[in-house]
Amino acid sequence: PPKRIVSLLIMPATPDGIPLDQSVQVGEATYYVSAPWEVDLEKVASAIQSGEDWLAVALGVRIPWEPLRVINSQRTLTEWRARTIALIKEEVDQLGLPWTDDYIYLGFVRGMGGFAGGVTYVSGQSPGYAMVGDICLEAICEYAHPTAGSELLGRDNWPPNSFALLGQTAAFVHEALHGLSLLHPDDWPEGSQPDWGETIMGHWWNMPTFGDNNGLTQAEIEQVLLWNPVQA
Repeated sequence: PPKRIVSLLIMPATPDGIPLDQSVQVGEATYYVSAPWEVDLEKVASAIQSGEDWLAVALGVRIPWEPLRVINSQRTLTEWRARTIALIKEEVDQLGLPWTDDYIYLGFVRGMGGFAGGVTYVSGQSPGYAMVGDICLEAICEYAHPTAGSELLGRDNWPPNSFALLGQTAAFVHEALHGLSLLHPDDWPEGSQPDWGETIMGHWWNMPTFGDNNGLTQAEIEQVLLWNPVQA
């Protein structure tokens, strides 16, 4: 079977009185979480469907995305901020889901501010896994500004589309594609590097405009499809 992407909405355990609508410094990281703490599940599911559809067009094959799973984590927000993406495996293990290379796990984790990252699968061993935080969740739930995006990206002069619905749909697809083995353009071997403007692995915030292609170069498509999925 083709690989599957499993989306997890993870709500860390939080103490009463978590600061909302304000910047909070924790070590070297700055967090901003807009009210309300709970997110709109229908909007998250809708954005995931849009991401799945976009990726199917870009690749020419459809990778199945399983229905969104909501996890009320037993781990505190403090622990999530300290250990970040490493906790994805612990949540997957606790759910009894397979930790094999047939899967890509994508965690949307409330309270994680601007965190975004992805780890590629290891053939025959472990799945790819990725994680995004409040910038993504608040954008796809269409929170009114100020949001984690406007406060954490806008103040650093990122373009407004980088923390809008479409831009952050691209952001979580970008991270899922890291799990599916894709690199940033400058991590490809010299002489075969994609242009940053022609791929979602580069300037993802420009979605849906990536020059003359659908957002992935032919070399990137071939890299993802090395595992020979069923044609759409």
